[in-house]
Amino acid sequence: MAHADTTSLAEKPPEAGATAQRAPAAARRKLGWGGGLLVSLVVGFAVLTGLGLYADIGDVSSTLLRFDWGLMPALFGLTALNYAVRYLRWRRLLRLTAGQEPELFRDLLVFFAGTAMILTPARLGEWVKSYYARELHGVPVARTAPIILAERVSDSLVMLLLATTGLFLFGWGTAVFVTVIVIAVAAIVALRHRGLASLLLRGARRFPPAQRLLPPIEDFHESSRILFSLSGLSWAFGLGLVAWTLECLIFFLVLVGLGNPGTWELVAQAAFIFPIATLAGALSLLPGGIGVTEGGIVGMTQAILGASRSLAAASALLVRALILGFGFALGLAALAILSWRPPSKVGESGPLTQERLVTAAGSIKGDSR
Repeated sequence: MAHADTTSLAEKPPEAGATAQRAPAAARRKLGWGGGLLVSLVVGFAVLTGLGLYADIGDVSSTLLRFDWGLMPALFGLTALNYAVRYLRWRRLLRLTAGQEPELFRDLLVFFAGTAMILTPARLGEWVKSYYARELHGVPVARTAPIILAERVSDSLVMLLLATTGLFLFGWGTAVFVTVIVIAVAAIVALRHRGLASLLLRGARRFPPAQRLLPPIEDFHESSRILFSLSGLSWAFGLGLVAWTLECLIFFLVLVGLGNPGTWELVAQAAFIFPIATLAGALSLLPGGIGVTEGGIVGMTQAILGASRSLAAASALLVRALILGFGFALGLAALAILSWRPPSKVGESGPLTQERLVTAAGSIKGDSR
């Protein structure tokens, strides 16, 4: 049962402030926020250029100037509330897997460090939350890594639920719908299946160099069974539903601000277009789904709403700037604090360096603590 599993995890004493192994110099040279940020900026510029060429930059600019900027306080408020709900989900899932509720400020830093990694391929950079949770909270990486999986699976199911009405009304997105359902069900079955974990454990026991992986494999599997139990999925799905509903509402208000009538029909259209475009972007594995998500929003807004190219492009730019930009900016601030704040303020291991960040990926594969 989930309750028993939670207790067993909570009884394992967390180990805080452990020093990571020194990464090879070649790996250290390959890592760097600056390089990742540069790639994100280049991709973002390419998307802006593409939208400009498609819709005409002058027309898009004129459309943006006609936007009802009086809606911006409401849009910023909804965006902030969206991230607050997502943080509450992270904190609840962390309590389920680790049996603790860390100090609020440190935990916020951990959470928003992950949002700075939104613009990474397949959002793999979000795994760094597990590294920071170990450094600041003393929770082994293998115990928190399944949280990111639970968030992604529950998000996918929530977006499909929100888009279901539009799927039947508009007849779009069937391939995306089926693909995501298959992946989500396969992930849940695999992560809860005891036989798969037993197979991995038997293989590790027979291969001496891999025996150090036994504790993290056991931790990972225990955490996965908790998170993908009915109780764990209920929390992940319920709070995810609130967060994604807020994002769809943001897109709805963007469309209203661009001159569309605020009808229930527009609500249904927004609740279909935004999730399906976002899912398509996620399946593309591109950094933050950039390009595919915007293209999906533009194409479906034109086809379903009958919008002009400039209005469709403007809606994609605004909603993505609001949601991605908000989280990315807070994430960069969190990373700056984690990098430069004195050790006594953020953790026992000192300011995070490029060398220490390299160890995050290795820790996810095998944290023997």
